[in-house]
Amino acid sequence: MSGSRSEILGKIRRALVRPRAAHHHGHSPATSDLSELFASVGSCDRLVEKFRKEFELVSGEFHFCDSGTAVLQLLTQTIQSSASKKVGISQHGICKRLAVAEALQAQLPEVDLVVEDIASENAFDRTRLRNSMAQVQLSITGAEYLIAESGTIVTVAGAQASRQISLLPSIHVVLATSAQIFPNMADLFLEIQKTYGAKLPGALTFITGSSHTADIEKVLIKGVHGPMRLILIMVEA
Repeated sequence: MSGSRSEILGKIRRALVRPRAAHHHGHSPATSDLSELFASVGSCDRLVEKFRKEFELVSGEFHFCDSGTAVLQLLTQTIQSSASKKVGISQHGICKRLAVAEALQAQLPEVDLVVEDIASENAFDRTRLRNSMAQVQLSITGAEYLIAESGTIVTVAGAQASRQISLLPSIHVVLATSAQIFPNMADLFLEIQKTYGAKLPGALTFITGSSHTADIEKVLIKGVHGPMRLILIMVEA
């Protein structure tokens, strides 16, 4: 059983054995403060280091940049060193804020950039985009959340980014800030509940490390179900 699951179940058990408060129907009142029940034991000032450690344990490549300029330089170096000739860029807010597409186009004119635009309702346009994305060797996206406890990246599929841009390429580069880190999954779901209420996102993707599988002959193979390399670049908010 994972540490996160054990922690959550332990808090539920402790909550259940507490004496019941007086109630005229004889029922225990529902817990109104979920943050009290699932309060994180993590220290906020150590979240970045905790995330880095766990992320690297699952074969992730972590980088911290103190400026947008440093991020763009690192992206350029990563594309050049990987010899990627076709790069996909999502329309995530952080990619647009750092003007990633424009900067890479200027720095790497020889690279074919595919800027994801999934707003079109035209079936032909969407099919063409999907086919183009299948040829991309490296993709650059943002993330909605990070989980320090497991080194997990959480993305939300929607108008800014599809799931295919993070699953099809061999190398996936994620841009994020330290403000997006949550200590554990329990804290994350409290935030999701607060943000979305009863109307949850259509697709939440939890990415913990690069693709690994040993389903066939118990031989470890990378890149079967997703990218072979997962890179996270953290930039100051």
